Amino acid sequence: MTVNYWPGSSSGKHCPILFQPGRQLKMNQSAIAFNPLFEHVQKAASALVMTSIYQPHINLVIWQRQLQKTLQDYIDALTQGLNALQLRTIIAPAEVSAWLGGLLPEDPQRHLFIEDVSQLVEMYADLFDLNVVGLRLSLINETMCPRFHTDHLACRLVTTYHGQGSEWLQEENVDRSKLGAGANGLPDHLSGIYRHHQYIQQLQQGEVGLFKGDGWINSQVNGIVHRSPHINKTDKRLLLTLDFAE
Repeated sequence: MTVNYWPGSSSGKHCPILFQPGRQLKMNQSAIAFNPLFEHVQKAASALVMTSIYQPHINLVIWQRQLQKTLQDYIDALTQGLNALQLRTIIAPAEVSAWLGGLLPEDPQRHLFIEDVSQLVEMYADLFDLNVVGLRLSLINETMCPRFHTDHLACRLVTTYHGQGSEWLQEENVDRSKLGAGANGLPDHLSGIYRHHQYIQQLQQGEVGLFKGDGWINSQVNGIVHRSPHINKTDKRLLLTLDFAE
């Protein structure tokens, strides 16, 4: 199933930008270097942690939630039962339930998933005072963005409902000079962007991440360095991303 509502685009060292916000947000060029006195990642089991993204020294917020078993069972069954799913739209929070309900297969537990997606859209819209949100729900069976990169946007919400979560690097463990062309065409494990594989961090299935990009105004840190996880041919990943769309 494929539903496309807008063209994608890409630029430079960044992963494809799926929504172009009307607000021309630009990174403050005087952004300071990483200060070890300030932790740039905030994690908590409460959704209230998401407001931490407004702190100027924070570029990644992780809501360490666990999905209820009934919901996770539905998601796992949905993922295994589909060969393809690419849903993309610009939508108001109040419209998400009806939109998804008309696209997903019938199931007694479908409403649990729709309610969860709707809640995330509403939270994201409220957090950033948005009337509409760029939503993408994708079933992925290949590695999308295999190279570590930053996003050229303000902030993206990312959650993996099924499969491996997004990978990221602590600021003290990344050499930003190796981003993009600085890697000289070498893959991450050879470019020197990180020194040891154990430095690679990863979101867990169901966790919600707010990834601050290079487009955030007056940030004291650059966008979080991250990439898609490696996916084997037999694996599937159900990914939801939310972006600015106005």
